[in-house]
Amino acid sequence: MPQGTGEIVAVREQIMHLLHLQIEALDSPLGLTDARLTECYERQARVQELRERLQALSDTAEQEHSSCEAASPSVQLVPASLDTAANV
Repeated sequence: MPQGTGEIVAVREQIMHLLHLQIEALDSPLGLTDARLTECYERQARVQELRERLQALSDTAEQEHSSCEAASPSVQLVPASLDTAANV
């Protein structure tokens, strides 16, 4: 797996972990105290930072993929004539 792909997976895992913590906080029978609400806001800000990073990584991976495609020559298939020596 390319390094960029591994980093994208790691960022996604971090986002999922933070969102899981958000759900736990919101479903807590203890309710949302000021401290827990502050933690939720901090996690929300961190998720936004990670989303921006994920977008940047995705854009970079897309650009690299596009440049690799542009650098490699495309192969054109030419149909063989039925009367060539190979077909006789």
